[in-house]
Amino acid sequence: MINLRTLAVLALAAAATTPALAQTSSSPTRLSGVTVMAPAPTLPKVVSTFPEEGKSVAPGALILKVTFDQKMDPDGWDYGKGPDAYPDCLARPRLEPDEKTFVLLCTAGPKSSFSITLNSSGRGGFENGAGQKATAAAFNFTTDDEKSLASIAEAMKAAGLKGDEGPVMDVKPAVAAAETPTP
Repeated sequence: MINLRTLAVLALAAAATTPALAQTSSSPTRLSGVTVMAPAPTLPKVVSTFPEEGKSVAPGALILKVTFDQKMDPDGWDYGKGPDAYPDCLARPRLEPDEKTFVLLCTAGPKSSFSITLNSSGRGGFENGAGQKATAAAFNFTTDDEKSLASIAEAMKAAGLKGDEGPVMDVKPAVAAAETPTP
């Protein structure tokens, strides 16, 4: 009959010869309600913006679009004002379904210069799912004196967004009074 001490020694020997498990890629591992993310080999960085650096766009409704090279955390962002003006924008951007692209609804007046900084305030900021903060970046653009974009749909088209990629987050519809059960 094997005693408890022998079982403990056998268990330790087996554990010593079994290779340790390691996350070897940046893809998440899900374990009963917990997601474990390994750090990416590089910090997230901006790969494209709309408006593009140095370009001129129509005034009016505007969607700032920032795309990163890796999947990002939807709850972290840091937009700031550079040396030029900052457009009037909603308080919160939306992370698109690709999990790499943030969109922010704004308005911008005609014949103006704008500067946008990303992750330059030192507080919070854009970060990937593993909590790695994106490299700081900036982009500048101007508005011309063409006809203003008057709707979100026009601004989405200008930014190259599809119908389901709008800058406003979905909300549950309110229940109408007629649908509310009476006591």
